[in-house]
Amino acid sequence: MWPFTGRTEERDQVRSALRAGGGVLVFGDAGSGRTRLLTESLAGSFAGAHGSCARVQGAGPAVPFGAFAHLLGNPDGPVNPLGWAIEALGEPPAILAVDDAHLLDPHSAALVRHLVTRAGTRLVATFRNGAPVPEPILALWREGVAERLDLAPLDPRETGLLLAAALGGPVEPAAARRMHHASGGNLRLLTELVRGATLARSGGQWHWQGELTVTPRLRRLIEAELAELDPAESEAVGLVALGEPVDLEVLLDLADGEAVARLERRGLIVLTPPRARLANPILARVARERAIAPRTPDRLGRLVPAPVARAERWSTELSAREIEVARLASWNLTNREIADWLVLSPRTVANHLCRVYTKLGVHDRGDLAPLLAAA
Repeated sequence: MWPFTGRTEERDQVRSALRAGGGVLVFGDAGSGRTRLLTESLAGSFAGAHGSCARVQGAGPAVPFGAFAHLLGNPDGPVNPLGWAIEALGEPPAILAVDDAHLLDPHSAALVRHLVTRAGTRLVATFRNGAPVPEPILALWREGVAERLDLAPLDPRETGLLLAAALGGPVEPAAARRMHHASGGNLRLLTELVRGATLARSGGQWHWQGELTVTPRLRRLIEAELAELDPAESEAVGLVALGEPVDLEVLLDLADGEAVARLERRGLIVLTPPRARLANPILARVARERAIAPRTPDRLGRLVPAPVARAERWSTELSAREIEVARLASWNLTNREIADWLVLSPRTVANHLCRVYTKLGVHDRGDLAPLLAAA
């Protein structure tokens, strides 16, 4: 298991809320470290010093009290469901930890609310961004009984510290920056990315050699997340993947606006007007392979206006990577920004651009936009 680094402030916030006798609802994207934060918040002497602790996990809406099944047993006959559950549970726990609380069935959610509001149980619960929150749990936040904690992706500094702790030594700043961009600051993706990356140690630092490799496990993680999307969300992700970076107005015209908003809440799409992109290059690569191009040429032309729409004509002149670099350069991105976007080194980007300029007969990135638009 990787060292617990980068979420210590959030852990202290959870513990502070529990010490104060309240509760905290933790929201984060898939892979953001919600479960690990829950475990670390109650680890060591903390839980023992604050009374009994029970831990449950949302099991979906189909089974009544499914989250508490291991604590309750089975009723002997027809009963009042909530009353039976309260009696069967016995002495209420001082602290209740609920993982994946967005998956609580209605009966379990009602029991959680009863324990918090009537029995004085302190609550820490985790939720995935974009998933509906059961109304009895949401009411705890509305009533001020529980506070909300949102887990942001790791920033570049936190990513570098975590990598250094996990690898047992400092990481070259450029490598840490590439790792951060490739994973989007997502803990789970970062962990798997390191396992598949070619890392070498020299001069007292770890270096990342080679380009981004999407391992089979990384691919399965992304595909599992994409499989949960509804048709409108899948279409929107595919549109962004095919034309990234996409003009935001074009995306909202071609895709369902509400689906785009849901994807942003789930952390899959990043909207930075006037552009939209996917959360990280790993997601982009897998989504691009699964995407279905728009059925009509005019829609495809609006989505991908520059060299990609002309890629077939240029196939004998530019490689796929050169087309990608040229397209990003036409947006006036710097070599460093292009390198971060594509998880390359700035030197590699410069080499690609040099070949693009030679093949197209231009002198700098300022010549690319009008040339490609005319195409």
